[in-house]
Amino acid sequence: MQKSQNKKHNILYSVCASLFIYGYCSTVTFGAPSVDYIQSQINKHDINIHTQNILSTIFQPKSKASFNDSNTASTEIWGRVRSRLNLGQAQTGQPLLQRHIRSFSQHQDYINKVIKNASPYFFYILEEVERRGMPSEIALLPIIESDFNPHTLSNKGAVGLWQLMPTLGRIHGLKQNASYDGRKDVYESTKVALDHLQYLHKRFNGNWLLAIAAYNCGEGRLQQAMRQNKSARKSTDFWALKLPKETTHFVPKLLAFAAIVKSPKQYGVVLPAIPNKPVITRINTGKPIDIAHAAKLVDISETQLRRLNPGHKKSSTNGAPFHLVVPIHHADTFKKKVPSTTVTQKAASTSSSTKETAKVKASIKETAKVKATTTQAKTKSSKSASSDVSVVSKAKGAGTSKAKVVHVVKRGESIPKICKKYKVKVSTVLANNNLKYSSIIQPGQRIVIKAG
Repeated sequence: MQKSQNKKHNILYSVCASLFIYGYCSTVTFGAPSVDYIQSQINKHDINIHTQNILSTIFQPKSKASFNDSNTASTEIWGRVRSRLNLGQAQTGQPLLQRHIRSFSQHQDYINKVIKNASPYFFYILEEVERRGMPSEIALLPIIESDFNPHTLSNKGAVGLWQLMPTLGRIHGLKQNASYDGRKDVYESTKVALDHLQYLHKRFNGNWLLAIAAYNCGEGRLQQAMRQNKSARKSTDFWALKLPKETTHFVPKLLAFAAIVKSPKQYGVVLPAIPNKPVITRINTGKPIDIAHAAKLVDISETQLRRLNPGHKKSSTNGAPFHLVVPIHHADTFKKKVPSTTVTQKAASTSSSTKETAKVKASIKETAKVKATTTQAKTKSSKSASSDVSVVSKAKGAGTSKAKVVHVVKRGESIPKICKKYKVKVSTVLANNNLKYSSIIQPGQRIVIKAG
């Protein structure tokens, strides 16, 4: 009897140690040990409920505050998330959704873990989602994609919180080299992921469930499934489509976690608190800097600083963007010790968005003026020059002064390169020209930058 009891304790300690190492390891991981595996080990060896509670405490955030009903304080973030959860209300009767709600609600330890992982980044991501007018479910998507672990690497090569493939990253101009992988950079990858989701949302006529499904399996695969259903005179609703198994579960998992966030008390879940304020900020160092030295300057461990900067692969920022993410309460200290630094982004705000939009519009307007002048000056030689210049024309119709900006593709150009030139979003140009992310453009092709 004593030997059996000791065996149980040894197994429990082994499981705990494995989880502890995973939770605090700062090296690249290839996916967390699954919740089902952990639970199977507990059940297999008949570990009792009391000892299971030990596991639940391993991933508890340091904050003791938590939320298990909808009446949350304004200083915490979950009430804010609930106010913009819009996708699951009409889907609650779906059997697959209910199945995943039960699965999540039975694993409080997993919920503790992913929320702890999310806590440094969640405020920033939610701010970006709200700024773009997207539903709160989108801010929860990294939970399903990566357990909010920026080091997660899929067997297909997708990386980071948002599980971006290399090609998608390159299309959006994300730097990926021996020193830096922008797909792991929380700020840069979030921008790309949200741009892509907004593009898919528009592509699938404002249907978020289809957009999220396409994000997972690819727009081509989703369109194929929709065409098959149309041919068979079946619904093209997400729930009616024949999709890869992963995608079939991907959307219900997201909606299930959102349902638990919306009504945690109903499902017997406690949501660990996340402050409703920024906890990190990104600083432009203006030059390469050694990460260990930077950690000393802000008086934090190198391990902690590296956790906040998973995009940087080397010991310094040389060969990578000259920015570092630091805890917000250390930002002033860092700026004082490295005078050339500037805070580039705490979290997006409506005012910054307005300024950015105005800058883009002004840039396009200025480009239109310059190109219009160029076109008029080169009328006599337009035939020979047409493949090398952007064309600007007035929109047809009396009383209108809107300019239509059209770029003629030159050899070696790509959509991201063209978009960078005009300072416009890739998703906007793709939508204007009915192109896909996988579309190939040819020299001489006319690309509408701004519709008249």
